Amino acid sequence: MTDRDLLHDLCSDRVPSAEAYERLLDAYGEELYRRCVLSLCDRDAAHVVLRDTLIAARAHIRRLPDADRMGEWLHAVAESECLRRRARDHRLAREWALPVNIALVRARVLKGMAAPELDGYRAHVAARADNFGRDGFPAPPSEPGGRNLPCALVPALTGLLVALACAAYALAEASGPLAAALGG
Repeated sequence: MTDRDLLHDLCSDRVPSAEAYERLLDAYGEELYRRCVLSLCDRDAAHVVLRDTLIAARAHIRRLPDADRMGEWLHAVAESECLRRRARDHRLAREWALPVNIALVRARVLKGMAAPELDGYRAHVAARADNFGRDGFPAPPSEPGGRNLPCALVPALTGLLVALACAAYALAEASGPLAAALGG
């Protein structure tokens, strides 16, 4: 299957999702998985990132500028997903060797992508990965924690509001007896 044929299948609404993912995985799965393993140094994380890469690729395939650049584009999507994962999971190792046997990768990844009960997850991954440049290639994820800054501020702001409320209450209680003692 050529990249042009694969692009046609991925863009077609007539090709079932499971079949489209299978074709994409057959064509590029092994090399993308190896890239993910080398980037993340963790086989389990690489499975998840490969799955998310293929989901994001199918969701945004129409952004691919040219079928002749499919491999390059898929590697860019994979790298973007690896960076996103590494920013979120600081426990990932820094160095690791490639796995020798990757026979089960296909089954694990397909099982995690094609199930109908994962429609919500696929929609989440597609929306999360919706950051492409004018050239149609994925833009690097924002600074670690950059997009999650409002979420990180919620506990801090809540704590600040509680502290201010306590201070206001203490001042209100203190001003009552203090005002009476001063003759007020």
